[in-house]
Amino acid sequence: MDKTSTTTSSTSGSTPSGTVGITLSISPACKICGVQCSNLKSYMQHCLFHRHEHNVRFPCAYPNCLKTCSSYKGLLTHINRSHDASGNALASHNKYSDAGIEIQCNVLICQKKCADVQELLSHLRSHIADGMSIPCPFQNCEKKFSKRKSFSSHLSRYHRNYTANAVKTMFVTQANQLGPTPPNVEAEQGLGNDSQDHQDESFSPGVGSDDSPGEIDLGNQDAVVQYTRSIALFLLRLLAKHLVPESTVQIIAEQLYELYSLSREGAAAHVSRILRRASISDEGLTDDILDGIAELGCSLAPSEDSHKFRSHECGTLRSTFLRRNYYKNQFLYVAPIEVNLGKDSCGKTHVFHYVPILETLKVLCTDKSVQKHFVPQHNDQNRYCDLHDGDNFQQNAFFSENPGALQIILYQDSFEIVNPLGSARNKHKVLAVYYTLGNIDARCRSQIDQMQLVLLCKEKSIRKFSQKEVFSRLVVDLKHLEQEGIVVGDEVLKGTILAIAGDNLGSHFIGGFCESFNSHNYCRYCLWTKKEIQEEPPYMEGEYRTPNSYNQSLAVLHDSQVDSHSGIKFDSIFNSLAHFHVASPGLPPCLGHDLFEGIVDFDCALFIHYFVQSGWFTFELLNEELNRFPFSKSDSKDVLRCVRKGDKIGGQAVENWYFLRFLPMIVYSQVQDVHDPVWELFLKLKNIVEVIVSPVVKQSEIAYLKVLVEEYLHERQILFPQTRLRPKHHFLSHYPWLILKFGPLIRVWTLRFESKHTFFKRCVRYSSNFKNVTATLSERHQLLQAYSCEGQLFPDSLKADRGNVFDSVLYASNIQNAVSSKPILQHGRVQVFDEVSVFGTDYRKGMYVVMSLGDAWAFACVLLILTSGEAVYFVARKCDSTYQCDYGVYEVHNSIDSEVVCIAYDELVDYFPLSAYRVNGCYMISLKNKPVPSS
Repeated sequence: MDKTSTTTSSTSGSTPSGTVGITLSISPACKICGVQCSNLKSYMQHCLFHRHEHNVRFPCAYPNCLKTCSSYKGLLTHINRSHDASGNALASHNKYSDAGIEIQCNVLICQKKCADVQELLSHLRSHIADGMSIPCPFQNCEKKFSKRKSFSSHLSRYHRNYTANAVKTMFVTQANQLGPTPPNVEAEQGLGNDSQDHQDESFSPGVGSDDSPGEIDLGNQDAVVQYTRSIALFLLRLLAKHLVPESTVQIIAEQLYELYSLSREGAAAHVSRILRRASISDEGLTDDILDGIAELGCSLAPSEDSHKFRSHECGTLRSTFLRRNYYKNQFLYVAPIEVNLGKDSCGKTHVFHYVPILETLKVLCTDKSVQKHFVPQHNDQNRYCDLHDGDNFQQNAFFSENPGALQIILYQDSFEIVNPLGSARNKHKVLAVYYTLGNIDARCRSQIDQMQLVLLCKEKSIRKFSQKEVFSRLVVDLKHLEQEGIVVGDEVLKGTILAIAGDNLGSHFIGGFCESFNSHNYCRYCLWTKKEIQEEPPYMEGEYRTPNSYNQSLAVLHDSQVDSHSGIKFDSIFNSLAHFHVASPGLPPCLGHDLFEGIVDFDCALFIHYFVQSGWFTFELLNEELNRFPFSKSDSKDVLRCVRKGDKIGGQAVENWYFLRFLPMIVYSQVQDVHDPVWELFLKLKNIVEVIVSPVVKQSEIAYLKVLVEEYLHERQILFPQTRLRPKHHFLSHYPWLILKFGPLIRVWTLRFESKHTFFKRCVRYSSNFKNVTATLSERHQLLQAYSCEGQLFPDSLKADRGNVFDSVLYASNIQNAVSSKPILQHGRVQVFDEVSVFGTDYRKGMYVVMSLGDAWAFACVLLILTSGEAVYFVARKCDSTYQCDYGVYEVHNSIDSEVVCIAYDELVDYFPLSAYRVNGCYMISLKNKPVPSS
């Protein structure tokens, strides 16, 4: 943003509600659509048109201010709080300059150490929740509080711009070497501000003239179109995102027009009074004056008021029918198609709704936020990072001939849209098919908004009709995609299916396999029979299925009258595609159902029963320890809080995962024999999970995993001979081979797809409409996608709030030296934060990240988080660690004498941040997945 000389003016004018009465004499450009605005007033008015768009953040228009806000209201608040009438940043103390002060709670006998003032305040609130009265932690304030609300109000009113230096000495232990150097006078006047001369050159205290270049003219036709679009987005947001009933939306639209009419009449009366005071009695002049804004609300005008407006936008949003037409014509709406399956024996017509995949692919590929996250393919023979590293992709001739081809990952699942208990069970069960693209960065594929709907069909209809009739439209489009492709801009994109994910029941249905685990051949990966699986050693593997063996079974089925052969009942319609086959393999496993809600759920229950019978602890004590354990903010939301006494521990997939991960620390003092074979078996399962869920897997780790799985299954059978291994244990034996085929199995994690079911369940709950339910759900979903595409389908990869401009001179020399190793941080504008979110993962001061040390890795404790544009850097203290093999956790040693380093986000060995917990007098970390250094 270039600075220009200012011109001072005293012209008065109105500004958006809540804005300061100032105007930038420079021309701020809207970073959302690129429109050039003449001053702050026009910029704020222009932002109003974007306030209902999806995933839009509003940047501050002032030079040298890096703040972006998630809402228009937040932008108004920021400008009023953070900038004075000249546009300068309001002077405030910089809490980051106190990064070296160590803070500790000294309320009664509590000795908890806090990373910063914010954590201390949060901790003091927990004391209030426990019924204690706590003093205000800031100097010169003697108030005490026994209610959290009163404490928060007091802090907001009297200590908003707190610093660590203002904390009472009873809460400060020491200031270590990371403390700041004394700030200079300029820093005290406002961190990162220019001199007074530069301030005068950048801003004008008055409001810009109405005819200045770039000023938004609300009377022209373009403004009417923009205003209509803004109203349409607002009403569409209510309908599709907030699921407001259509009848309620109609009432809101009618009332908006009534309010607009009243305001217009009030404006007319006011103008008439002004003209009479000026001795001007011309009624036509009043109408001429109001004509500039009269057309703005015309889109909501009822038919009887159409004669009052000249704009072609008149009445375009006045009814449900016209609004639907507007959404379909003006937004990227892909209409679902109703497909008639026919009538059943009772004469009832069955239909399903299909969303043309070729059309949604065009919309998806033209979205700029999606294009931004398309990643190039890389081929590292030693590492598996994504699906395109697996043999299925590498050995597929189609992807070799078309390097930029679309890699479609289908997902199918049946779910209940109502309470699945009682008489409603299975009555409204729906099969949903979604897809995403393997071309998209794996860190972004978990975003629900980018997952596209393919079809919705009642499960009853699928059972009455064949798979071919339901999926034929989809397969025809996929064949066209393979052969002809789609046109996106000037480019022709081809594509095909890379994998079809789902749970076991759905995957077996898609592949034409027997769906029951009681069948003779229940494994979709190998040809072993149920009897062979039970009698042979569990680590033995049978002959893998291939397209040839699959076709041989189909030939037997064709020539005989049997229902199935080798576990195959019919030929999958997806095998008709030229470059995909379900037995290649094309149906990856589901970690959530097989591993965490299967093996971990049942085997951990066995282990816990054994420990209880051995006298290590009781179920009551275990549950008490679970609820007493001080889980961090990032870990607490996924923790199992109560272990059942049955044959399962009873958690959901992620809860069971976290129970397995944290149990060694939770029962650390109750473990009586670290060499107990069952305890060692538990740790072996923990190690297996850490490798399987790793986003990056080395070939050597796959061989190690194979050995671990063989040992685990063998020992599990020996230690618990009375409890038979389940079919999911057999699937586990195939995981090393499946990683070779699909890459890291966490990349085909299905639970994020399942999260998309929530939208349809909410939609049914709010609408209470079960007549042709697939039509209602598919149309609402496509309206939601149309709304999402009007902003950004993907949110910004970096979200950071409450930061300050970074000034290295305020920090100790070791921090300065660490930052100086990154040239990018020596130029441009750099901000410092306590907390940021990168690709949806939260990083906070005090967390631990995994950094690379050549072929090894190490933990580093985050001290500061710096950003420069979209680049993120962690100023962290390198920590020594010791692996406690008897507990499967790492003991970390965080010394203030350790080296301070600056690590770029892309240099992290693992993107997932970790929390350290104080156990038995030491700080310990339990890995979520096994880190793999890049070298």
